Amino acid sequence: MHHSLTNYRAAFIEDLLRFLWRQWSALGVAGHAETDDPWIIDPEALLLFSSTVARHDARLFDEIVDWLRSNGSWINLQRLGNLQKEEQLGDPGILAGIAEHLARDSAHHKWKVLIRRADASIAPESEVPQALFPDLPLLGEPDPIFLKRGWQRGPLDLRGMSQAPRPDNPATFLFKLRALFGRQARAEIIAWLLANGGGHPAEIARQTGYFRRTVQLVLNELAESGHVRSLQTGREKNFTIHSGEWRFLLTWSHAETFPQWITWAPIFKVFSTLLDTLSLPGIDERSEHFQAVQFREALNSVLPALNRASLSTAFTSSPDLRGDALINSLLADTDALLGRFLP
Repeated sequence: MHHSLTNYRAAFIEDLLRFLWRQWSALGVAGHAETDDPWIIDPEALLLFSSTVARHDARLFDEIVDWLRSNGSWINLQRLGNLQKEEQLGDPGILAGIAEHLARDSAHHKWKVLIRRADASIAPESEVPQALFPDLPLLGEPDPIFLKRGWQRGPLDLRGMSQAPRPDNPATFLFKLRALFGRQARAEIIAWLLANGGGHPAEIARQTGYFRRTVQLVLNELAESGHVRSLQTGREKNFTIHSGEWRFLLTWSHAETFPQWITWAPIFKVFSTLLDTLSLPGIDERSEHFQAVQFREALNSVLPALNRASLSTAFTSSPDLRGDALINSLLADTDALLGRFLP
């Protein structure tokens, strides 16, 4: 092995946390990370991914909950459920624990839907709870809300220092559109069209996390405005948008183009799958053959996600590689993919 998988895992987690701090700080979480990233943040995919990765940074985890307490109404819980089901992202019990804390405030009553979704996955009381923050000892009495879902952590003490997403930041462009057009599919569809110029409903549905029929109906309504055009090509109808008509939305400094649309959920699925593989108990002590088999299975499982994110060429690793060559190739591809989103 050219890599110590334990050392690589530690560095991988550190980079993932650095990425999450950048994303959440751009949304208004209290932190020091500055960002002028030219892409749109997907808050639902980000929350799903953070529910597991932020376990490695208790401060980040609690700052996310703090932000949700002030800004949770901006989250589209139906879309979050769609992404969670499609990509198998996030931990239902952890999300339900967050939701129950939020639902104590009547303004966040809708978050109870996450509690209902997680009911079937709540750990029986006979099971030994896991540490929510595996790198920290338990301080104080366990939080009863997380404990009943099988997660042990100290009391949740929120600082109340989060801010609302700023409308003059390309990363928060989706929040600007939700403020203008509502917190349903219309905002994502317009953001996608402005980033890509045009496309057909199936493609837009695949990349925005909505059902194709929902996207088709919204596009037909938007076309009635005259600011979105439709063109029949064979049996497929394509929809286009003239970005020049929407330049009033470019309110940040030196704005020349609309921010990039990145299909984050499948990318997060790739990172989660590889982190799970690196976290297999005792994997560093197992044979090279065992390690390669695990990484080959991981690669095979993430290839569909890479296709959904239009990143099939991002991984040059081939399942035909063997042993150390496969592992080194896959880790190098992972570094390159994450490196696209870090300074």
